[in-house]
Amino acid sequence: MNHEMLSEQEPARSGLRDRVLALRAHGMFDGLDDDGLLMLAERGGTTAYADGDVVCVEDAAPQAVFMVLEGEVVVSRHGTVVTVRGPGDAYGALPLLARAPSTLAVARGYTRLLEVPATAFEACLTENCSLLRNTLRGLGLSVLQTRGNLPVDPDKPRVLDEGTYYTQPRTFVERLIQLRQSPFGRINVDALIDFARCMNEVRYPAGELLWQTGEPSTHALHIDAGRVRCTTPDGRSVAVAMGFTIGVLDVWSRARVYEARAETPLIAFRVDFENFLALLESHPEVGLELLRGFARDLLSARGGG
Repeated sequence: MNHEMLSEQEPARSGLRDRVLALRAHGMFDGLDDDGLLMLAERGGTTAYADGDVVCVEDAAPQAVFMVLEGEVVVSRHGTVVTVRGPGDAYGALPLLARAPSTLAVARGYTRLLEVPATAFEACLTENCSLLRNTLRGLGLSVLQTRGNLPVDPDKPRVLDEGTYYTQPRTFVERLIQLRQSPFGRINVDALIDFARCMNEVRYPAGELLWQTGEPSTHALHIDAGRVRCTTPDGRSVAVAMGFTIGVLDVWSRARVYEARAETPLIAFRVDFENFLALLESHPEVGLELLRGFARDLLSARGGG
């Protein structure tokens, strides 16, 4: 069935120029450059659905990422509504990036979507840095919001391991070994080497203020030994320790949303935001791996979609 023939309310606007204009009209693409907009528009197509039409079946491999241009998409899992996507919202990116089964998505009323095939969307992320940065910013801020503007969910207790404070700095090879054992261990060796070069060891005494709320977000800190207390302006707080990276989420908001203070003597590796952006230019797979982690966190928090 040709979905575009289902509505006589408005003629189909499936031309490339119209798809670019439709994308530009939505706030979620504000940070996207012209090349990124054109790439999405070229590789996607608009499709219209009647009320009750199935956009995506449940528990299948994700086939596309959808941007809602008109109408609504009701997303559910196992009979429970998870969310409703309206104009300007995207659907399908989380299960695709997390490599998780899809949820059920059904059109509510006349609905028109821009659909980008799954393989094309991931190719766009690696080929256009502005799309990768824009997606990282959107998902990173969403993860931060689900955690109440803290680096971890304060309602989920964590076992903290402060590690062992050491005197001699880590060698470059030791930093590489650490990265190989982290979630980034799946990226290629050249990217790992460049990532390790971005990391600069820093040390702070107990009680040192690492940053305060409202300061510009310029860098992230990967904790190698010690414990850090993170506190929001309303007094909520969490502690994080060895192996955790702070500042990687609020760096996309351009301003710190929580205070960070060393509770013990601290050894960490600093990654400046500008250096990280340069790394993404050369190795977009690093950003893609980070996106997969964001997507898994959001799926866990939301239950799908």
